[in-house]
Amino acid sequence: MIADSPDAMHGVLACAWCERPLHVAVATPSTVRRCPDCGSRTDAWPAPEELATLLSPACGDASTTRRCTVAEQLRRRARRRMAHRVARMAPPGPVLDVGSGDGTLLDALRESGRVATGIGRTSTRTDVDDVDITELGGRYAAIVFWQSLGRVPAPRAALEHAAALLKPEGLLTVAQPAAGLPTLTERLRGMSGSEATRAQRVRIPQRALVERLNALGLEVLHADRAGGAGGWTATLLGGVVSVEARR
Repeated sequence: MIADSPDAMHGVLACAWCERPLHVAVATPSTVRRCPDCGSRTDAWPAPEELATLLSPACGDASTTRRCTVAEQLRRRARRRMAHRVARMAPPGPVLDVGSGDGTLLDALRESGRVATGIGRTSTRTDVDDVDITELGGRYAAIVFWQSLGRVPAPRAALEHAAALLKPEGLLTVAQPAAGLPTLTERLRGMSGSEATRAQRVRIPQRALVERLNALGLEVLHADRAGGAGGWTATLLGGVVSVEARR
């Protein structure tokens, strides 16, 4: 059974993508298990007290602050490019940003002329709704998972519901870290608090995403070889576009 929260994930027993039992006797914060069926890698979350320590600010000295600033500028630039691409490719209608975070992508979508809605459990923005995508109805011209599909409690159900919410010709975009990125705990230890919140609970192979999207009746328009971009390049840019599909 898939856990509903990071705290519950401390005892991972199943793949977070396909729910296949992983037969983990004892899961520690450094435990990463690869599913033999779908190839996804599910990370066990740190205990609450360790997570609080890992999320403490890390951009203290001048050199570290400079690196954080450059990385954030690159991430913002990548998200603006994503917003313009979505605005250009999607049919008329509203856009949904899943896991809005600080709202950079949400703002860029609106600046591109789109009516955009943001949802996310950890956002501090007042214009981002604290709901899960599976609670939503309606129809959207585009739905974007920007490094968020691997962080929702039930990623497969979220993707399936997103596909059902798309209007005809609607666009579904998933951006995620390259498959070769370090484990969750390793990434958390080397990041600032704002970056750590983007760590992935499950890393889903491109093949598994494409297969599921095809099974849902979507046409895959673009499938980027995320691993070829280089793991730390993907981290620096805040994510790489791995899959785009149209209803």
